[in-house]
Amino acid sequence: MNSPLTFSAVLFLFVAAAVRYVLNRPKRLNLPVVGTGHPQEMMKDLLEGTTKYPDTPFMVATSPQQVVLPYSCLDEIRNLPENKVSFMKFVQETFVYRHTGIGETSPELTAAVKVDLTRHLSSVTDGLQDEIKYSMTKELGECENWTPIVLYSKLARIVALLSGRVFVGLPLSRDEEWIDSTIQFTVDAVKAAETIREWNPLLRPLVAGFLPEIRKLKAHKKRGGQLLAPMLEKKLEQLRSEKKLSEEEEQQMVFVSWVLGHTNERERWNPDVLGSNQMVLSFAAIHTTTMAVSHVIFDLVARREYIQPLREEIERVLKEDGYDVNGDGSMKLKKSSFPKLRKLDSFLKESQRLNPPGLANNRRVLNSNIKLSTGHTLPKGTRIMFPSYHIMTSAETLAFSPAYNGPSYVPPTQFDGLRFYKLREQPGKENRHQFVTTSEDSLNFGYGNHACPGRFFASNEIKIVLIELLTNWEFRLSGDEKLEGGEDKRPVNYYSEAGVTPNPFAEIEVRRRKKEERLMV
Repeated sequence: MNSPLTFSAVLFLFVAAAVRYVLNRPKRLNLPVVGTGHPQEMMKDLLEGTTKYPDTPFMVATSPQQVVLPYSCLDEIRNLPENKVSFMKFVQETFVYRHTGIGETSPELTAAVKVDLTRHLSSVTDGLQDEIKYSMTKELGECENWTPIVLYSKLARIVALLSGRVFVGLPLSRDEEWIDSTIQFTVDAVKAAETIREWNPLLRPLVAGFLPEIRKLKAHKKRGGQLLAPMLEKKLEQLRSEKKLSEEEEQQMVFVSWVLGHTNERERWNPDVLGSNQMVLSFAAIHTTTMAVSHVIFDLVARREYIQPLREEIERVLKEDGYDVNGDGSMKLKKSSFPKLRKLDSFLKESQRLNPPGLANNRRVLNSNIKLSTGHTLPKGTRIMFPSYHIMTSAETLAFSPAYNGPSYVPPTQFDGLRFYKLREQPGKENRHQFVTTSEDSLNFGYGNHACPGRFFASNEIKIVLIELLTNWEFRLSGDEKLEGGEDKRPVNYYSEAGVTPNPFAEIEVRRRKKEERLMV
């Protein structure tokens, strides 16, 4: 450094970062610590903690430190405002927001999903049912004979096509560059966060701009904006000229128009802002849905006794309600028929219960000191979470107790694909225990202020994939020629810290059903 001014500027930035780091460090907590802190042993650590300390907070030996709260504290935490317990701050800290941009608040995107998409769920279902036919043929081909596939990678592309059909519309949703970018953005975001975390916090501002992983994230957003620019220009021109778009053009731009409607005037016509929003949406939607569907299919090929009852339920609903027709002439379920698929809904919920996105949920960072009903006071900056997996696999939780379930009771540590179907058959419980339900005993979509706003869309999307698979395809474990299945043969999950993912390399075998066997052609 030849310039004293340059040296002074760098020294100032280093000192400022050091001061900020010292001031923002969480205070040490006088709570019991359990476990080894090994990323693959979180399930064991949480079980040890909840067994030893069922009614009081404890910490798991992770870095940074995390406090696990007892089930009894759930209701007092769930609806506290963001300025007291922050979900966004947890996301920002996890993904090192200052350098990756993951965790940026986007009220326009939240509003478009929570208000517009949920309100118009029925209308977007048509596009999804049309796209599933196209995407399955594109990714699996005619597939008349048993064919091995790597399930996760195929499903990721199918889900990207389905989501893109709604989020950006045709033809962009089928553009290979768009598909690849929306899938890869999440992978690169995780890599970027992992890479920047390897650096000392004091040095991160100096090195972040030179890291390839960080540059990739910015490139995804920039390219996304460039691909969306023609659509944005068309919408702007339509508003200027007051010229009405064709019905096809309107359908292509529905979701984008919702986002624009919630975007402030200063940023509304900036393609970079729209590109960034779309990548963030893909980050939230594509891999989470892919993981959920992968788990369900792995559960079905391992527990084949459920396949026929699910097919029979679809067939019964088709006979009762009839069907609609896609643009290509193929059959599709009526939108009013989806709520009648209670066995399918139950199977999805049970699969998610035992194969959740995470072992802990309602994860937050405290923005202020919090006094708990247990008598403990947690200081600002503390990371908290609830042991959701253990809550939902405990017979002491009301929904999974023998008394609540009645004579058909199956212990919650065991898989029962019709568990929630049977509960909903009981008087007074008909509208409870649905896949999208969030409650004190159903935490996988969150609970309280930050329950997943896109869960209704995700539920429909997952069901559409599975209805197509069940009605028109055969599928089995790799090499399972006798169609015997076997729970012990199910591809094992991967665990890292609190995260749970299906085996991304596992193969299954698929083929199209013979034409006379298909339920919807």
